[in-house]
Amino acid sequence: MHSRYAVTWSATLTLLLAGCASNVNLPPVYQPSRPPSAKAVQEGVKKGATEAKLTGGLEISVVRHTDHGPGSYFVCLKQTGSTAAGRPVYSVFFDNDDYKGIQSSVLTDACEAEPSLPFK
Repeated sequence: MHSRYAVTWSATLTLLLAGCASNVNLPPVYQPSRPPSAKAVQEGVKKGATEAKLTGGLEISVVRHTDHGPGSYFVCLKQTGSTAAGRPVYSVFFDNDDYKGIQSSVLTDACEAEPSLPFK
């Protein structure tokens, strides 16, 4: 008779714990960031250029992946023309289509060596 109560108690306890486990909020499934769309790059570069107070002609690189900075992807941004002398090269960061910020390019970005295209 004692073992029958033990089995009933074990079954009840198992059901109670299983019920609690089903109510646990699990973290969201990891979704890796994807490169920004052309439209997002255009809007982000405009926003970054405004923040950095860049005027005149601009050039950007292709979108590249990064493991540092405020976003997972970036483009290099530089000013062209006579007002560009002495101006730093910038990195404009994105996660998906979200602009994440602009900062002066660092050596690991290799923006100075990266070919660039006119930005329109």
